[in-house]
Amino acid sequence: MIGSAMDNHEIIQPIFSTFASVRWSMIILLLFLVEIALGQSPCATMDKTENALYTDSAYKSSMLEQVDLLEQFESGVVDVASRNVKQVTLPVVVHVLYESEEQNIPVEQIHSQIDVLNRDFGWNQSDKQKIPSIWRDLGRDSGIRFKLADVDPDGNFTTGITRKQIFQSDIGNGDNYYQSSLGGTDPWPRPHYINIWVCEIGDNVLGYTFLPAASFPVNDGIVIDPRAFGTTGAAVEPYNGGRTMVHEMGHYLGLRHTWGMEEGECTNTDYMSDTPWQREPNFGCSRFPYVSCASEPDGDMFMNFMDYADDTCALLFTKRQVKFMQLVLQTSRVGLIHSPAITHTDEVDNHKLRVYPNPVDGRLLVDGLQNGISQYDLFTDTGLLIRTGNISASNSQVSFESLPNGIYLLQIGSEIHRIVHVIQ
Repeated sequence: MIGSAMDNHEIIQPIFSTFASVRWSMIILLLFLVEIALGQSPCATMDKTENALYTDSAYKSSMLEQVDLLEQFESGVVDVASRNVKQVTLPVVVHVLYESEEQNIPVEQIHSQIDVLNRDFGWNQSDKQKIPSIWRDLGRDSGIRFKLADVDPDGNFTTGITRKQIFQSDIGNGDNYYQSSLGGTDPWPRPHYINIWVCEIGDNVLGYTFLPAASFPVNDGIVIDPRAFGTTGAAVEPYNGGRTMVHEMGHYLGLRHTWGMEEGECTNTDYMSDTPWQREPNFGCSRFPYVSCASEPDGDMFMNFMDYADDTCALLFTKRQVKFMQLVLQTSRVGLIHSPAITHTDEVDNHKLRVYPNPVDGRLLVDGLQNGISQYDLFTDTGLLIRTGNISASNSQVSFESLPNGIYLLQIGSEIHRIVHVIQ
C-alpha cells in the first residue's frame, strides 16, 4: 500500500480467550475481521484462513511469524533482491470432483488454466495496454511458472490430474472435499505439490485458498469452482479468462487483497508499497480513475490481480507483489522449489517444435512444423525403435495408443523430445 502501514501496535481488547496477548489479538483483528460475508464475495480466502486459525494452533502460531515477515518486507528490512531469485517451476495437481458430467471438466480446460497462470505470472499477456500508463511499468515477470506434476507421491508417472465422481452438492463449501473418507480426494503431500480441487462451491463463491505460514493447515491448497477455472469447457463469463485462479494463486503465495484486511477504511495496508490505498473491492470493469481514498488522486488500482475485477480487466501484479511472492517461495513454501514432482523430461534446449501435452495419454500434438511431410521415430528410453510415421502441419498427431506407461524418445529431424506416457 502506498504510504506507511497503520499503527499496528495499538492496544486492543483480546479477542481469543486462549490468546491473552494484546499482540496476537491485534494481528487477528488486522488480518481476519473481514466484513464481506462468505456468500457475498467471489473469494473466500480471508474467511477460510480465519476459520483455520481457530482450529489449528500450529497455524496460528506460525502466522505471527508471517505477519512479522510482511512488516519487515514493507519497511524494507528484508531484501529479496539479495537472495538471487531465479525462475522456478512449481508442480500442480488438479483434483476434479464432479457430481454431473458438466463438472467433470475436460483436460483441455485444465491445460488452458495452466497456460493462463504461466502467461500472467510471466508478464506475457497481450492486454497490458489496458493498464493506465502511470502503473504499466510496475508489472514484471515473476519468475514463477507452473506445470502439472508428472510424478505422483509414490514415484509413479502421472498426468497430474485426478478425477472422482461425488454424490453431494457444493462439496467445496465444507470439509469433505479434501477427505476421501468423506467423499472427497486426499491432498498430495502439501510441501511438494500445489493441490487444486476443482469442484462446486456454492454461495456464489468462485474460489479460495489459505494464506501461507511456516505451518500448513491440513487442507492447504486451492479450491475453485469449474465455472471460473480455465478458458474453455465449463468456464463461464465473466470468469472464463482463468484469472480467478491467478488471484487465488496470489493469495496462496502470500498476497492480500489490495484494500487490505478490511473494507471501509483508507488506512488498511496490503503491505505493498507500490499499490495505492483503497477503501473497498472493485467489481466488474471500473473506469480510470476511480477514487475511493482522497489521498490517492490516481484512484484505485482496480486492474490489479488482487482486486475483484472481471477477468478481462484483471491485468497485473506489481513489482513489490512479485518480490513478496518470491520471498514466500524461499521461506514458507520452499518445499515447492525442491519438489520431486516434476521430472523436466519435456525441457529441451533450443528446440523449435512444441510437443504437448507432456505427459501424454494417447495422442501427442506437434506445433511448429514447416510445410511438407516430416518423419518421426519413436524409441523406448533404452533406444529401441518401436514406431515410425509421418506428420505434417495438417496432420500433426503422434499416436501413443497401445503403448505402456513409461518414458519415450521422440525424434523429429534433428530434434529429440523426451515424452512421459501415462494411461489415465
